[in-house]
Amino acid sequence: MKVQIELYHWRHYFGGVAVVLLVAQFSTGIFLGLFYQPDLQQAYASVQGLYRDGSVGAWIRDGHRWLAFFIFAAIVVHVARSLLRKDFLNYLRKRSWLTGGLLMLPILALMVTGFILPWEWRAYWFMEMVPNYLGSIPLVGPALKAFLIDAFTLSRNFIAHVVILPVVAYILIDFHILAMLRRRKTPIGKYLAKHAMITIPFFIAVAALAVTIPMPTEDPDVIPMPLEGANIPTAEWYFLFLLRPFLDFEKAVAPFFGIYLPLALLVVLIVLPYLFKGRNKVRPEGGSLSRSMARLMKKKMVGAAVSVLVVFFVAGAAFGVLYAETHESPTLGCNSCHNISMGVRMGIPPKAFKDRKIIPLVDDNRWMVEHWFYPQVAW
Repeated sequence: MKVQIELYHWRHYFGGVAVVLLVAQFSTGIFLGLFYQPDLQQAYASVQGLYRDGSVGAWIRDGHRWLAFFIFAAIVVHVARSLLRKDFLNYLRKRSWLTGGLLMLPILALMVTGFILPWEWRAYWFMEMVPNYLGSIPLVGPALKAFLIDAFTLSRNFIAHVVILPVVAYILIDFHILAMLRRRKTPIGKYLAKHAMITIPFFIAVAALAVTIPMPTEDPDVIPMPLEGANIPTAEWYFLFLLRPFLDFEKAVAPFFGIYLPLALLVVLIVLPYLFKGRNKVRPEGGSLSRSMARLMKKKMVGAAVSVLVVFFVAGAAFGVLYAETHESPTLGCNSCHNISMGVRMGIPPKAFKDRKIIPLVDDNRWMVEHWFYPQVAW
């Protein structure tokens, strides 16, 4: 009689962890959407209402933010593991690899549009920096920047965040993983339940962080310190990493490190299966192994342990670079100065936020990023 052993191991689970966290993110997003008002005058007040009317709404809102951080963290580990395992050489996974790479774009866009939704001064500043960033692209950049500024409304940003981008993400997730599950005749519910078990530590971390490090949203009753948030990881770090070169470098060097190089790396990552199509290898998709194969796997436990350490070393190095470039950002301190008690103008972002002639400094990409990172210096 053969002993059936599943070809699953915890080191392979980070893709599934990201999917489970995304499901949780969509669920909390639906709850928050029931209370959010996409209006320039009411948006921030509707977010504040979650904190004033009950702790559950506040906890879900802060959990929603921390989930975004851990989703991308799980994706980074998943990508590192897939690269080191050379999954791109498996022709059966070519479509899955392609859609996985493309999936990074709507997930990053979901984070960016989510940062803007609360519409406090910090969100307004982020909204102004995004067009400036894309405006650095040659030829199409200025037109793209002008389009984003002219077309922006809070309601459009809300629709993009809760409808358009989730639909795009779901389509890519379907091609990336759900189609493979259907091909294996694996129930999606069983897949999610199984991966939910290893996701429990992430949920515990999200819950603990949501309680201990909430967003400072109760101003002017509770006002944070000006430099609060430095060294505290937040989902903003992932996009701030792309903005940081505009603070450290001048002229063409800044967009090279902030736009061209990251985009080139993403394109190379996506097309890897096509670059090495002549060296395709078939790797097992899942299923079971015989007892003899099980014994062989046991002999390889040391090698597997080493591979796990290498994966976490590579992913840790990526997060180390992210931390080194973004840890100084006082992400939580904006409301210390920009709150209603300091004047109506500072409680609600200016009505002329689209007019760069009235507020010319907003056109200065370097100054905008410098004020974000060092508000005590650039103001």
